[in-house]
Amino acid sequence: MKKTLLITLLLSVLANAQSTVVPIVELKNHGLMGGVRNGKWITPNLIAPKMKSEIEFVLVGRNGVEEGGVTLGKKGEQEDVCQDFTRFDFDLDQDHGVAIGSNAKWNPVPRKPKAIDPKNAMYITVVTNFLRKKGIAKPIVRIKEAFRVDLDGDGVEEAVLSATHYKNTIEPSAVPGDYSFVMIRTAKGKIVTEHLLDGEFYLKNMKFGAPNEHHISAIADLNGDGKMEVIVYGFYYEGGFAGAYEMKNGIPVEIKEFNIACGV
Repeated sequence: MKKTLLITLLLSVLANAQSTVVPIVELKNHGLMGGVRNGKWITPNLIAPKMKSEIEFVLVGRNGVEEGGVTLGKKGEQEDVCQDFTRFDFDLDQDHGVAIGSNAKWNPVPRKPKAIDPKNAMYITVVTNFLRKKGIAKPIVRIKEAFRVDLDGDGVEEAVLSATHYKNTIEPSAVPGDYSFVMIRTAKGKIVTEHLLDGEFYLKNMKFGAPNEHHISAIADLNGDGKMEVIVYGFYYEGGFAGAYEMKNGIPVEIKEFNIACGV
């Protein structure tokens, strides 16, 4: 009888451990993107009310787990302007990356991204041709972040690139040739595929439209399936946002549950 009870308690503990939600915060905007339970994505509004005021996180940047690794995050008060946005405050100065709950039982960086020189001639050509396909005939190429990494563990590395050029920096207006985007490029032999994750391209003057700037925040395995997600963030003159993309059958797909934004 005692043995049966012990086994039942042990199974209950294991079940609770597996069902624990791992929270994920994007560090540029300090916003709770959501959580992961048993590999499944959970929206932030479902977990935010149940979260403790202080949680331990592991920090992951564009190049893997950050030095120092673990830090404490403090849940902020609900904001009047962005009521669906849950902010976490950290005692650090980090302008990119994600904070993954330290209760995660997997390696968040199974394959370390390799930085690409933004002035690499091959990738300048790649971005030039990509922009021409978007209608910008004579683009001014400004690669901001670039990495090579095998996202889905199939033995083929993808290139993850962000590029931005605004003649008048970020302000309500834009001129022809302005752009900002994040893309993934895969080359398997002679077969090359390119996928836009997020971005915008301006072919005519825009007096007011709040153009956005897009960047790579981190590349990490967010749900423990061995595949690496690409986390992006963006901002405009009065707000910011973040999102994430997972690989499915070699194609990046937006994780709808993990979209966050705060602005006016």
